[in-house]
Amino acid sequence: MKRLEKFFLVLFTVAAVQAIAVAEANATVAQSLMDELDVNEDDYISLKEAVRHIELLRNFGLIDDNEDGKLTETELLSSKRTPTKKIARANNH
Repeated sequence: MKRLEKFFLVLFTVAAVQAIAVAEANATVAQSLMDELDVNEDDYISLKEAVRHIELLRNFGLIDDNEDGKLTETELLSSKRTPTKKIARANNH
């Protein structure tokens, strides 16, 4: 019985570490998008600001949960459609 308990403890620990790593990675992506695209620093990415990121722009309406026309860091974190790749800008200016 002790072996089984140790196995589940190790399994739970591994799952917890992985969950934390994924959460940190998502937070980093969301923060990176906010830092790069929130030009006026109002803590939102507007549609006008999102134009600089093609993949984000494509999914803007699906990420914008409350349909207010702007993305918050919380919306970026909670959406499965938030881009996870490096920022691919629409133009290189």
